[in-house]
Amino acid sequence: MVLFLVLGLSASAGLGAALVIRRWPRADPALSATEALGEDLGRHPGSRRFLRSRMDPSTATGLALTIALAALVITGVIVGVLAWMVRRNVGLVDLDHAIEVWADEHATTLSDAVLGAVTHLGDTATILGIGIAISAYGLWRWRKPSIPLFVTTVVLGQVLISNTIKLAIDRARPELRPRAIFTGTSFPSGHTTAAAATYLAVALVLGIGSSPRARAALGGAAVAIAVAVGCSRVLLGVHWFSDVVAGLVIGWSWFGICAVAFGGRLLRFGAPAEAAIEPSSPGAAVRETVPSERRARGSP
Repeated sequence: MVLFLVLGLSASAGLGAALVIRRWPRADPALSATEALGEDLGRHPGSRRFLRSRMDPSTATGLALTIALAALVITGVIVGVLAWMVRRNVGLVDLDHAIEVWADEHATTLSDAVLGAVTHLGDTATILGIGIAISAYGLWRWRKPSIPLFVTTVVLGQVLISNTIKLAIDRARPELRPRAIFTGTSFPSGHTTAAAATYLAVALVLGIGSSPRARAALGGAAVAIAVAVGCSRVLLGVHWFSDVVAGLVIGWSWFGICAVAFGGRLLRFGAPAEAAIEPSSPGAAVRETVPSERRARGSP
């Protein structure tokens, strides 16, 4: 029953994410936002001149980051509400205890073994290894030094954010029998945060030059893995349900901020800001940054 639950939740989340990504314009919200920003400001010469007088096209990222950080505000509100519930011992905390009791009652040797393997997908060593591998692949395949920078920003950033919140909240782990090794405090789930941010970064890099259908499949798989890792942490008795919810919110939000800063599949730091202040035709800066992807698709 435990394994069927994990499979159902992760598969449903992955399928839902794939459908959303497939229907989204260009299947890359960050790239679409970048192009839309450049085209919109291209129709307002006054705004563009204002930006050009204050931003260096080679390094400017303030505009894109300002837009992206709006997501961080929403994330902060959600995490703050969860933290308040933890401190006050209300809301999701009651659900936390109910789920832990259910997981303990339904655990089996087989489910613990399978979930133990799944939870390793969020281990620090695994995440670092995957980060190094996808960075090397992206650099070799697309000759973009910004890809390792993007992956490093995603991986190290989520570690810093997660551990900072852990120190601030200092929540105790579940008291029932834990069935996996753990260290540190409980809120948020570090494994879940790492999986949520890192596997979407992997999907973004692998999706360069791919069809929208392939990018949707990659994004769906990344979401499914993150949800599966989160489920494993709860069902192995090493994290509360609200820890995992916070981990997913933080991980996905941090990935979104980094993706916008790097222009989505453009994967070039500052690309959104460059598109906004490009003095020539609207969107030209964006189009000029993806010649390799156009050739991969066979576009003229």
